[in-house]
Amino acid sequence: MTQHQFHALITFDKNLQHQQNFKKYDVLVLVLNAQDNTFLTLSRLVPKLLDFLIDFPTSGIIEIKEE
Repeated sequence: MTQHQFHALITFDKNLQHQQNFKKYDVLVLVLNAQDNTFLTLSRLVPKLLDFLIDFPTSGIIEIKEE
């Protein structure tokens, strides 16, 4: 991913972090954790997502949950 200049990966797959070794990549993985993946539900996570992207840690896995 870094070869193609990806700096962040946003996913709904909560198991992806257990299936891939992201420690060997310099990429930020943001896992959206919500009851469903409808537009209405996920749009409520956008402010939290933007907060993390503003600070933009260089790598790691961050889970963004519904309140």
